Amino acid sequence: MMEEAQAVRRQAYEHFSQGNLEKALQLFRQLETEAEDAELANDIAVVLYRLGQTEKAVEKFRHSLSLGGGDFLAVNAIEILDEQVKSAAAKKAAPVAAPAPVSTATSAFDQLGRSLTTQALEIWRKDSPYALHRAAAALEDEEWFKVILKSVDDPVQLDHFLPGFISATDQAVFVGSSGGAALQEAMRFMRVILRYARTNGIAFDEKTKIADFGSGWGRYTRFLLKYASPDNIYGLEVNRGMVEHCRKAFGLGNFLKVEAFPPCDLRDGLLDLTFGYSVFSHLSPDCANAWIEEFARITRPGGLVMMTTQGRSFIDYCADIRRRNDRSNEWFVSLINSFVDVEASYRDYDDGVLLHAGFGQYGGTYGETLVPKGHIEKHWLKYFDLVDFVDSRSVLPQALFVLRRNERVFEHA
Repeated sequence: MMEEAQAVRRQAYEHFSQGNLEKALQLFRQLETEAEDAELANDIAVVLYRLGQTEKAVEKFRHSLSLGGGDFLAVNAIEILDEQVKSAAAKKAAPVAAPAPVSTATSAFDQLGRSLTTQALEIWRKDSPYALHRAAAALEDEEWFKVILKSVDDPVQLDHFLPGFISATDQAVFVGSSGGAALQEAMRFMRVILRYARTNGIAFDEKTKIADFGSGWGRYTRFLLKYASPDNIYGLEVNRGMVEHCRKAFGLGNFLKVEAFPPCDLRDGLLDLTFGYSVFSHLSPDCANAWIEEFARITRPGGLVMMTTQGRSFIDYCADIRRRNDRSNEWFVSLINSFVDVEASYRDYDDGVLLHAGFGQYGGTYGETLVPKGHIEKHWLKYFDLVDFVDSRSVLPQALFVLRRNERVFEHA
């Protein structure tokens, strides 16, 4: 009977490490009906947390402690005290943050955190994002990129499970390509990110906190597992389905559902680096300005914000599609109706006007957007210094702006 239970437990661990959290929970619940102990209660709590059922997870962690789990509860339970959960649960639970001052309010998270010890279950460490991070951190950049590419066909790399993918068709809906091609495109931007970050003092150590703005299905976020502790990696995404996919695929709760407009559930001055590819190439002017203001709030002094937007030549790209009357896909149809007055569009762009052609999506916040350097210089440098603005196809398919958070104290509106 004990051997059967151990076999079920091993299956549950395997499903957990692959991101099959519901199946893992089902197997743990099966064991729970036969006999429950502190270790099993902790296992269930971890899975509940990974599924986003935070309150139930806290209750189960407490139950594990009541069963004598204080000798092994630690790293896995402490994961629920990461920055994302502390922020997302702010209305119900005051965040636990050291060495920053802790709110005097007593919360479930505060009480739980004080109850934990410094050990953890070896099985969770073995097949966790943290173990993968340690293995990836030992590799050179290009070695890690090859591992990511291989994970398209085989999720087991470095003796650990890498994050899974949504279907190839759905990948292409979000980024225009899928599989290895999508990841090759991502590598190009990642190399640029790493170069600017390292040049500007981003350490990429265990304290470094990074956010992927518009994280989607995790195309870029998976690369971050080498450069930051999983506790310190955040995904900000408007599509709830993609948030849930990434929470399960990565085994992390740090993926946040955001609205078209900020704020997001991250605390002031948290981030060292925020990046996003082809997000500011779609945001309406008021939406783009609002997110820059939000980045000023959540970025520490000296931290970087790196975003791409459509470059100046995109005006002529739309004109060329219009001349050919190419209606082969829905995107081209929208481009035909974008920036129709070419001369005026070029003139406005060169005058520092943020150009946007919107067609009502996402409440009027989404369309085709060009952010010129002049707009950044006129409107976005209250809290930032402009490190660079690059509009060259030899660097990236889109234009890139790099902002460094200055020392000015953020003034809440």
